[in-house]
Amino acid sequence: MNQRSASPGTGDYTVEKRLARTAAVTLGWWAHGAVRLLLAVALLYYGYAKLVLGQFGVTDMGDALITQGEMSPMGMLWRLVAFSPLFQFLGGLAEWGAAIALLWRRSVPLGAALSAGSMSLVLVLNLGYDVPVKQIALTLLVMALIVLSPWIPRLARAFLGHGKLGEGPRPVLVPWPPLARVTNILGPIAALVLVGLAGWGVSSMYSERSVDESAPAGVWTVQEDAAEPAAQLREDTRWSALAFGEVEYDGRAAVQLRQANGELLAGSYDRTGQDTIELSLRPLREQGKPLQEHSAAEPVVLTLSLQQQADGTLRMTGEGQDLVLAPDDSAMVLYERGFSWGVRADDPFNR
Repeated sequence: MNQRSASPGTGDYTVEKRLARTAAVTLGWWAHGAVRLLLAVALLYYGYAKLVLGQFGVTDMGDALITQGEMSPMGMLWRLVAFSPLFQFLGGLAEWGAAIALLWRRSVPLGAALSAGSMSLVLVLNLGYDVPVKQIALTLLVMALIVLSPWIPRLARAFLGHGKLGEGPRPVLVPWPPLARVTNILGPIAALVLVGLAGWGVSSMYSERSVDESAPAGVWTVQEDAAEPAAQLREDTRWSALAFGEVEYDGRAAVQLRQANGELLAGSYDRTGQDTIELSLRPLREQGKPLQEHSAAEPVVLTLSLQQQADGTLRMTGEGQDLVLAPDDSAMVLYERGFSWGVRADDPFNR
């Protein structure tokens, strides 16, 4: 008989090689899982922030007087998203849904693909509107592509028509089956706890929001002013228009004040009594001035009395002011236009 005998140690070498390969693959999946978890946490945060309409806020009449030329690119983007709660909610839902998919092993490819698409759009918006978190968006996009990388070859072949989309690899963090059965149960439970804690944490970050549409909420122009005008327009600090918001955060709403010389003051106001309000105003933040420096400047605080007139005007007195305000219907179009599925008599209305 001519029988080939195995050389000594061959079986041990094969076992060691198999163990080394298993260890390398397991370490790779753990690194992949760490990136996946960090990406999911980040998307949960940003997703919840949009779902509760906290990141961009909601459109408010107290922001009605600022002109397009006075806005920063970032300010324009924030107002654009804030105007449509539907747009903001769906953007948050896409990020939240991607995070949920990343937390479950079988749906990781879907979560990674959704994450990559969402972060691509966010990066484009951050670049186009000069939002100062471009590096964060780019990092999250790279993380999404890293998470998606084990499935990219199969996806590419399927999209190019080179075969069916076959089953891809499944992340295996624990190669020992008895322990894997335990982690397969504890993993989803931990994911649900993470989702709940993230939602509670993000929701508690934002102030309580309420709506009060009673006067002085609205946009007003100064119809009468007891003060005399200044000799030169640039020195005329009389008030020409005011915008009071209806959306209150912890009892305070936005307010803007336009002076006759063109300067715009912005801030917030509080209904301190049935017929009194307190305004806290600052000039618009200048380019190049840090936010901390702008916020640290002492605001102008004014306490004013209000009296609604039978003709719909509003009498405002106090702090050297004696004004009659009239509603500015033209400045309210953005807030009162609303949505219509059908074509209106004045469509297209693009101004």
